[in-house]
Amino acid sequence: MIFDVNAWLGVWPFRSLRDNTPAELVARLDRSGISLAAVSQIEAIFHRHPQPANEKLARIIEPFTGRLIPMATINPTEPRWEDDLTECYENLGMRGVRLFPQYHTYDVAGSDAQSVAKACAERGLPVVIPFRMEDTRERHWLDPGKTVDLNRIADLVATVPNATFIIPNARGVHHTALWKREELRERPWYIDLSLTEVHYVLHKSASRMRELAQFIDEGGAKHILFGTHLPLSYGAPALVKRAILPVDEETLEDISYRTAANVFGITLDRPGAPAGRVAP
Repeated sequence: MIFDVNAWLGVWPFRSLRDNTPAELVARLDRSGISLAAVSQIEAIFHRHPQPANEKLARIIEPFTGRLIPMATINPTEPRWEDDLTECYENLGMRGVRLFPQYHTYDVAGSDAQSVAKACAERGLPVVIPFRMEDTRERHWLDPGKTVDLNRIADLVATVPNATFIIPNARGVHHTALWKREELRERPWYIDLSLTEVHYVLHKSASRMRELAQFIDEGGAKHILFGTHLPLSYGAPALVKRAILPVDEETLEDISYRTAANVFGITLDRPGAPAGRVAP
């Protein structure tokens, strides 16, 4: 069983994603052997008020609730965002919250982000902060194309210790305060496999050629989840990285689905059961 914590529905305004509907995404998951995926609506990033996109997400995935896990997009700079979060949690069945400080222009460790993280912690919802959406080198001129400062995410993790954080699409984490601050290593924060590099910056320094493996060697495996960034990225690279991870079978199952199921509060059928069923 594989649980993808990093997938998307809807329209990316700067390039075509073809037919990125729930049915098409589930077909992509099937082709890759992925059982479940946490999803949110891309348009929510760019709407002045993301709540209508959250409502659309809840509506369109209803026939696929055994496969697609809905994630709310919250903009804490918007008035009454607390009402949006309550609606998403209590009535729309959202299992987590995604934040986009680089698009909604607030400090990832500032008071706005802290308020959302604390509200999510009270509800048992993970806070997902994508490190980036696209490579800044290929961004459209209307896209801010910014990354999130991982050192500031470390500050947020330290400030809200009872919240759970997922930072998909991240690279070079073990060179940042998120890993170097040893007091944070036991906190519930995670990265995914989507854009991690096995041999990152090899062209710059041979001593840094084992980016992902070194992170695992230093004890980071418990902070890794499976994620693809579908359909903005292909699923195959994450699957290849999963296949060659230098971890034992028990840890591989944690990375593949068990930790994510616990983070999202989902009880799964045993791995031998039909893929993607969510137990009531």
